[in-house]
Amino acid sequence: MVFNYSNKCRTYLYTAFKNTRFSRIISVLFVVQILKLNLVQFSLLESIYMFAQFFSEIPSGILGDMFQNKKVVLAGLLVSVLTPLITISALFLPKDLVFPVLVLSFGLEGVANALTSGADDALFYEGIRNDGAENSYGKIRGNMQLISSIILGLATAVGGYLFTLNVKMPYLFQSLFLLGAISIIAVTKEQKKIATSENEAKESYSSMLKSILSVFKDMVHSPNILFLFIFMIIITAVVNAIFMLLPNYLSQLGFDASANGSVFMLFSFAGGLVATQAYRLIKLKFSTLTILIASILLVSTGLQLQSNKYFFLLGAGLLYITLDILDPVVMQMLNLWVGDQSRATFISGLSFATSLVTMIINPIIGAIVQSYGTIIMLTSTTVVTVVLIGIAYVLILRTKGVSGHE
Repeated sequence: MVFNYSNKCRTYLYTAFKNTRFSRIISVLFVVQILKLNLVQFSLLESIYMFAQFFSEIPSGILGDMFQNKKVVLAGLLVSVLTPLITISALFLPKDLVFPVLVLSFGLEGVANALTSGADDALFYEGIRNDGAENSYGKIRGNMQLISSIILGLATAVGGYLFTLNVKMPYLFQSLFLLGAISIIAVTKEQKKIATSENEAKESYSSMLKSILSVFKDMVHSPNILFLFIFMIIITAVVNAIFMLLPNYLSQLGFDASANGSVFMLFSFAGGLVATQAYRLIKLKFSTLTILIASILLVSTGLQLQSNKYFFLLGAGLLYITLDILDPVVMQMLNLWVGDQSRATFISGLSFATSLVTMIINPIIGAIVQSYGTIIMLTSTTVVTVVLIGIAYVLILRTKGVSGHE
């Protein structure tokens, strides 16, 4: 039986099942083209999803400490199985009930992701440690990232194909494969459990919140850190929002759902490969790295502006992997500007702020795309990114001159 394998194998299998997101890129097609809602409404639904996940994140971690991680993960997976079914139920409802039902579905999906996020990592880490493979956990995490990229890419392509056969099939298959993840968690033993008291949980919640909020206070006194926050928040939020809506534009260019899925599969594979090799770019000089990234973005803009749809895809793909390329730059800036004692807090604050701004910006991006078109949004994003990278380079040089860090 496969479930008798080590916790490392269970981790890999769970990662594969959890990333079978067949509805990943067809969600916007289903909502806009099948249910006849507009892009602004879809963007609002995505913000509701993020809002629910965002505000459930810390409480879900506390639940994992107070109770068993296994129970929290199972609860999250069960909700994840139900949400695709709730989504397709909108096909059979009166028009005035469609949006409220989708709000329920997207909101529950956000809560479900928060319940599994972190608790599943803790569950499997404890099992791997119990197996005596704790020293290999870094390598295992790297393998999990690779598996996630491959499975997510394949599920994206398959989901697009299933959508062309029947619009309900990607959602049904997603629920079915998530049952596989539930099976793995069900047979995984909890290796530790020392219950955390309610008072300790409240202290944990309070201390985490205070730690994150302290970042914003520190930022006021450092223009460089403030710029880094604004830079990453804007780029991450806008790029994610654009690629959330891009499948709808690709369908207008003549790519059906199956082709759409294949395109995003290639994007996912490319992003995964870049992410695994991005650390090598840290060795480059700042000037070389800045020129490299700016050049890629300018080429991306040129490809997006011309009329050939396949060259447009290439340009969009370059924009898609920009965040993966920028990662070493950001980490280098963190090393220059943030002290050891505040680095973890800074990163937590960055994640907190990025999620918050993304929730706000999603419907705004949807409204702009709907009013002015995807091309204007894409090209303006790449131009603004180039300008921000140039400012970042100047600030890095200034910081190095002041701090003396290499």
